[in-house]
Amino acid sequence: MKFCISIIALLLTTAAFAQSVPGSTAADSAQVAGIVFNGVVRDASFAAGEKLNVEILESGEAIQTVVGEPFRAILPEDTLWNVCVTNSDTAGAEKEKCYELVYTGSERSFSQTLGEAFAAPDSANVASSDSADATPGDSTSASQKPDSAVANADPSGSSASPEKDVDVDALLAAGSNEKVTELKKVVVQLRKRPKRKPGESVVSAKSIKRMPGLAEADVIKSIQALPGVVASSDFSSKIYVRGGAADQNLFLFDNAVVYSPVHFFGLFSTFLVEGIDDVQFYKSGFPAQYGNRLSSVLKMDGRAGGQDTVEEWFSKSSVKISTFAAQLHTEGHKGDARWVIAGRTTYIGFMLDLMNTIGLLDLALDYEFTDLQGTFMYNFTEDTRLKFSFYVGKDRLSFDPLYMDWGNVAIPVNISHRINGDWDYNATLAYSQFYQTMKVGDLMSIDMYLYTFAGKQWVNYRGIDNHTFTAGYELEYDYERYQEQMSSMKIADIQKPFHHVAYVQDSWKMNPDWLLQYGLRFNYQTAAEHFGVEPRASLTVNLDETKTLEVYGGYYLQYLNSIVYTDQETLNEFYYPATTTTKGKHIEPASSWLIAAEYTQRDLFKDYDATVGVYYKTQNNLNTFQAVLDSNEETASKDFVVADGFGTAEGYSFGYELSLRKNKGWWFGGVNWSQGISVLRTNDGTKPYFPSWHQPYALKMDLGINWKGDEDAIWKHEKKGRYLRSSLALKYSAGMPISEYKGYYYRKEIGSQEYSDKITVLPGSRNAGRQTDYFRIDVKAIDVGREGKWNFSWTIINLTDHDNMFYSFYDTSKNPPEKTEITQFPFLPIMLNYEYYF
Repeated sequence: MKFCISIIALLLTTAAFAQSVPGSTAADSAQVAGIVFNGVVRDASFAAGEKLNVEILESGEAIQTVVGEPFRAILPEDTLWNVCVTNSDTAGAEKEKCYELVYTGSERSFSQTLGEAFAAPDSANVASSDSADATPGDSTSASQKPDSAVANADPSGSSASPEKDVDVDALLAAGSNEKVTELKKVVVQLRKRPKRKPGESVVSAKSIKRMPGLAEADVIKSIQALPGVVASSDFSSKIYVRGGAADQNLFLFDNAVVYSPVHFFGLFSTFLVEGIDDVQFYKSGFPAQYGNRLSSVLKMDGRAGGQDTVEEWFSKSSVKISTFAAQLHTEGHKGDARWVIAGRTTYIGFMLDLMNTIGLLDLALDYEFTDLQGTFMYNFTEDTRLKFSFYVGKDRLSFDPLYMDWGNVAIPVNISHRINGDWDYNATLAYSQFYQTMKVGDLMSIDMYLYTFAGKQWVNYRGIDNHTFTAGYELEYDYERYQEQMSSMKIADIQKPFHHVAYVQDSWKMNPDWLLQYGLRFNYQTAAEHFGVEPRASLTVNLDETKTLEVYGGYYLQYLNSIVYTDQETLNEFYYPATTTTKGKHIEPASSWLIAAEYTQRDLFKDYDATVGVYYKTQNNLNTFQAVLDSNEETASKDFVVADGFGTAEGYSFGYELSLRKNKGWWFGGVNWSQGISVLRTNDGTKPYFPSWHQPYALKMDLGINWKGDEDAIWKHEKKGRYLRSSLALKYSAGMPISEYKGYYYRKEIGSQEYSDKITVLPGSRNAGRQTDYFRIDVKAIDVGREGKWNFSWTIINLTDHDNMFYSFYDTSKNPPEKTEITQFPFLPIMLNYEYYF
């Protein structure tokens, strides 16, 4: 398929006019902060009368329209816009066409028709004049401009388009002033992935950058702000979704798995925002294409660098300096190649020393990390694309007596090829590595190395009306070496499982308002010799223009789980595959049944979107570690595997979520409330308990204010592209579960008639108590800059200096024992960030 020649034919009819739409005047247009864009979609790619979404990428504005009917949008004051048209705003959006336009006129409004009339090359100049009509593709025009096609419109508004519509002609009625619009590039995308699927939340890179954070935009923190997602503490960027554990979340970077993507102290997420597109997040009900996790999928795609209209080795670069880290990024575009590279390092140890000196903190910490991330994309033809990406991260922490170092590597290579209008083929080869070492003085050390080699391929078929069929096969090989040494006991275990996966899926648009997505995922894992089938289904119903109901459910299997040693949160996960014990017992994969539903109403009270969600899911065969082996001979045996010490746990979770958001206007933001129950029970005969990530209720709020800017601001900025904003994030939630202490006693040594001075604290029921409620307000007081040029922000963390409990223990060196509490982030008023683009 030829993106710009064979498949699409584009007619742009542009004309000046005094009255751009019925009832609007030139004076009205002049009062609008931007350029008034009036258009109509006439394109055979979309069915007559089909509902469409038109999105202005620069402003994020989305307009709902219908094929053949006029629409109106306000464009930011610039000479370049990207206008994308899709055939649905939910899971039916299989087709998208994007137009990149440069407007060189001087008027405050213009109009154009997007339609299918003639084959247009990659670039075209479209001018309106008082001359006679010119036939599209006219040989005279072609000889004058061999690389462009020209269409002229007369003052009456008649055009070369074969279609006529009274309302459209009135909309495009020409005036006396000349308008010139240059079509720089047309991109047609027959989407392999809809803009939004059932169960999926899309978080834009722009919204991530606008959220208050610890001086830097944070991908994971943006996900933690969603309802139903729990962040256990300030010191971790782990996520817990709808009652599931942290290891039940699948992180994908261009289809390569990234294990435990966390940096210490909750300051930074692993991924650099400059190098990614929007983030797709399934917090339940993900389709058959994704698996080996129970709770969620967070999918990030490496961004194509450079600009469509500029071919430069360094078309855009940036430097960012914040309180705790520095970051560089560059990107370019030459011919059929595009790339982006970003890197980051920290100097947090030096800054903590400074804060200790001035009395802001009392924390000595030896910690450092580095990140390197990039994407290279090459179009062999307009139908075949190669995408190579990489992420490399390394951390080191020394906090006496604790020492840790860990790191991630992810290197995916993706190939996509459109066979014809009905078929496309996709393949991924990926290498992932995760390693970590943890030592506690001379008492204990744990080493884990996990290497994953994965090959994935799938095809999409659209040859049957209203259906999109997907079929794929994946082969994953994991090599894991786990070593633990504690006192005289040493464990060394190597696992090498193969995991075969095949899946089929169909998206069936039953009618314009009903979409059914259903599929099966088949698994065979060699170490556990386990075969499993996972049915998945979801139904999306557009009740009317503004109301949508989604129902989804299915069965999920997870063959790679984290070993749970304690209820206290660990910094990283210690992954271990389902396998077979030395006694021949097959360890079953963890599993979950899920049923969930969401109701969404857009344009509630004009500018608000509201969502209500409910869910119920089971959790089965969760691995727990039971230290029941103390035989040195047995544990030192080369046949011994960690799974010999496994126990299992069963559980369930259910809850509901409420969300209300406003994304337009001089102020924007949202509020969400979630309430749920999560319960586990181990197979050792003890009573049920709340897992350490159980959070019965949580209230999250965010608010942004555009004080000054080009548009949607309280005050109009006199300089183009300038802005002054502020934002706020608030969280109030239940404290996390803890095991309270009942009391203490003096131990009597065996064989002695006297009590020693050694004190033992007597714990209560497991996780029967709770920490005090959590409350924190973060404020990005100043967010000022120029779009695409520079930005300075000042963020205050924990504005009210609220003491949020992290951990408590009894100091048994004192008599009586003294209860000590460790709190989370204090008041941090010096989170600064400056970034400059050049």
